[in-house]
Amino acid sequence: MNLTDLRDELSDRADTVETPDLLPGVRRRIRTTKRRRVAGSLTAVAAVVALGIAVAPSLTTSAPEPADAPQDYTRDAVVLKGMIGTDRLDKAWIGGVGESRGSFSWTPTTNDVVVYTYCAAPGAARYAVRFGGREAVTGPCNSAYSSPENGVQVRPDAPVWLDVPLNQVTTVNVQLTDEDGKAVESGSAQLGVGVYRAGRRDPLPGATDATPTPAPGDREENGLKFRAHIGGDTLLTAAGGKPGVNSLSGSYESTGRAIQIASFCTANDGLPNYPYDLWVSVGGVVRVAGCVALTTDVGIAGGGMIPALGKPGETVNVTARLTDKAGREVTVPGARIGFAVYEKGPQRVYDDMALDERMEYAGTTYQLTDIRAADASTTRQVSLRTPADTSFLVVYGSSALGATVDGTLDDGLAGQGMLSTDYGDTGIKSWGLQTDGNHPGPSRPVTLKITKGTPTKGKIILAVYTPVK
Repeated sequence: MNLTDLRDELSDRADTVETPDLLPGVRRRIRTTKRRRVAGSLTAVAAVVALGIAVAPSLTTSAPEPADAPQDYTRDAVVLKGMIGTDRLDKAWIGGVGESRGSFSWTPTTNDVVVYTYCAAPGAARYAVRFGGREAVTGPCNSAYSSPENGVQVRPDAPVWLDVPLNQVTTVNVQLTDEDGKAVESGSAQLGVGVYRAGRRDPLPGATDATPTPAPGDREENGLKFRAHIGGDTLLTAAGGKPGVNSLSGSYESTGRAIQIASFCTANDGLPNYPYDLWVSVGGVVRVAGCVALTTDVGIAGGGMIPALGKPGETVNVTARLTDKAGREVTVPGARIGFAVYEKGPQRVYDDMALDERMEYAGTTYQLTDIRAADASTTRQVSLRTPADTSFLVVYGSSALGATVDGTLDDGLAGQGMLSTDYGDTGIKSWGLQTDGNHPGPSRPVTLKITKGTPTKGKIILAVYTPVK
């Protein structure tokens, strides 16, 4: 795994130190891009959980351009449009050919923006855009990002806003880097950045654009949010440190149920090679290590899930320490750390795999309504029908299958989900679990099928979730 792969992996989750996590699946899957025709509309499925890839204008329902639309910004034949879809240009900068870095002043008036970046560079280069010294957006200078018509949304819960106050002048920096995050110079490179006020976006399949409303028991500490309930999970303990704090602690009373550990850490912000880790110890043992900050809504970032610790009623201590790669405690000025421990709600457990009976997806709480789990050594496929006229989720995968096994999910639409036990380097012969969101539409059959290989053990799993009413 090279650093670019690691960078992408860390954008999805923090590393778990132990292996009793009941949900080891996502790193062993292969997915195809799927275009789905539901209720007469074509929707492209593409998203980054933390930042959110902005859908290209051709795939977004756009309102007519307003009469007072801002002017296009042009230099050296590079154009940053005044309006891209419903996104409105707030501030723009385009460098000259040979400029591998640049900066400009900007006063943010909203914390929901889209950054459109033009990046032309030879070789395997990347761009990095920083707000007020904090990394906001980074990506490869390839065909997906070389046009200003593709952007990345910096949402209100993005960690960068912890250090970038609204209505105050800040500096936006853009720089060309190599795959290790180090600055590079190129006589043929050219960069451009447009910061846009985010407009209306069509919701992703399964998303209702719901924003969780404050509830009793919710907490906020130094800008980090810890919700009392997420899906079926309940907050047990949490802590969020001030900038520069390098250790935190807490405790909770064991309930005898499995727990989920989420962490938050900005110490690696913009640094190559990810030199720092946040070690979260529960019950005196390091359970989660890694240093990544995906969202200030800490509990939804995921992390390590482990069986219950301690007997019911017993006090369990939690500590978080910022360390270097050798495990030595360090202090990083301005870095923020935090952790949250949640008690897992009811689950359906199949061998080494568990499905929550209630889960949150894109701001909406869903509940399990139908499930099929069959012995993979004797059954080649399982099927069920989707609900009609409501958003829903399809969750599919397997427990450990003991052999090299490929499969597909046929959802009755235009594409198929591809699964393989040989994706990744973990050696665990499992499909893991995948979740597909779906817009409302007619009821239809969905089938999970083994297409190649013969499992020696395990179960294939197919489930449908519908919104909690």
